[in-house]
Amino acid sequence: MRILAVCLCLAGFRQGEGERVLFDFEKDSDAAAWSNLGVPPDADRRVKEEPPVKVELSEEHASSGRKSLKLTFAGGRWPTVTTAVANEDWMPFHRLKADLWVTRPCLVGFTALQERSSRQSGWEPVVSRWVKTVFAQPGRNEVSELLHRQDWAAILPKLGPVVRFEIFMYAPHPGESIWVDHVRLSAVKDKEPEAKRSFQVLGTDLVVSGVQELGKRLKDRWTKPEPRTVGQVEAEVQAQYEKIKAEHPLAVLKIFRDGENGYDGWRDAYFNSHGPDGMTFERSENFGRHETSEIFMRHRSPLHRVDVSSIPRGSAIHAARLILVSATTEYEKGRDPRENPNMWVAEACNRPWVETEVTAYEWAKDRFWKEIGGQYYGPDPDFLPVYLAYGPGNAPVSSWDFSEAVRFWTSGEHENHGFMLHGDSYHWMGRAYYREAKEIKNRPALLVVYEPKA
Repeated sequence: MRILAVCLCLAGFRQGEGERVLFDFEKDSDAAAWSNLGVPPDADRRVKEEPPVKVELSEEHASSGRKSLKLTFAGGRWPTVTTAVANEDWMPFHRLKADLWVTRPCLVGFTALQERSSRQSGWEPVVSRWVKTVFAQPGRNEVSELLHRQDWAAILPKLGPVVRFEIFMYAPHPGESIWVDHVRLSAVKDKEPEAKRSFQVLGTDLVVSGVQELGKRLKDRWTKPEPRTVGQVEAEVQAQYEKIKAEHPLAVLKIFRDGENGYDGWRDAYFNSHGPDGMTFERSENFGRHETSEIFMRHRSPLHRVDVSSIPRGSAIHAARLILVSATTEYEKGRDPRENPNMWVAEACNRPWVETEVTAYEWAKDRFWKEIGGQYYGPDPDFLPVYLAYGPGNAPVSSWDFSEAVRFWTSGEHENHGFMLHGDSYHWMGRAYYREAKEIKNRPALLVVYEPKA
């Protein structure tokens, strides 16, 4: 305890009621302790030299005392400022808190590096760095993040004392500034409220907490599927259409598939919102121009949007089927859709995302989700708490009843911003074909049988 007290004194920390101040930026020398990160010798290969950040003290937006730290950026992708801290054990503390002021919706991050942290890429190096990213809104933002959220997002005893602290910003505009003040550690143990989510499953009276619960509730209905080709699924829809047309002579069968009959209304893009927050490069990558990509769980799956505006609003939707072709030929044990129950859902998006710009951070350039991967379901949610379609997958071709989804989009009550297709983990499509597939029949397709409104 005596050694710890000496360290605290040397570091200039103030002991408060259950908290310790790390940085308050009141001394003229405080700004000089910070420098631009540059490219450290042990950095991830994706780290590039960034435009310099101007570091200064400011009397604007101080939340404690009279001054704050003002950072003015000159552009770049991940410009970062860094400072050394006295070797210190953060294990007794529960949260890191800070006050952050910004002028527009943006992403700002804080990093704590321990003695044996690594800046390399890969899972183990990433989880050795404690990182908190903040979807900041204009004005003052109160940052509060657990220091020991779980083993892969925590300050870990095996990594030694904390030796460095950093602040970064994602894709700042040239000339814009942010202000940081009152960075502190809190030893007060509090519990975060549990996020309770409820999703309406269209076409049913089911309300579930997520795809996992839906899969468990419908597990007993699962039957071992027979493999289908795209041609076989289309033939089944064609036969269904013939039966419908016998009763509804005006019914029309339309195929929505990029490159077929001149159609160019499909958009798709994969993004990765896998934790922890240190996965900044993965989360900021756009996959809007790939022939194949992963389709898996909610944090690693694609967005799709199908332009069905050629179907007159208010038409009777008699049938619809989504077709998806997997490029995977081998499956992990327990994740083969032909051998075990599984569940997929199409979750309705509420943002007009851009195919070549959407990432786990942004749905379009400078247009940020409210939470990572669009997982905000409060007022004006990123995604609507609605499952447009559901059902098990198959291999190599999966298909799902999409009648309710098409009704949802053509009723005139909802904007069509597409959907995210994701599963409960018991079917892992390591790779699936997207609209850029060279063979047209491998591209995703939506077949709709409808009757125009009289």
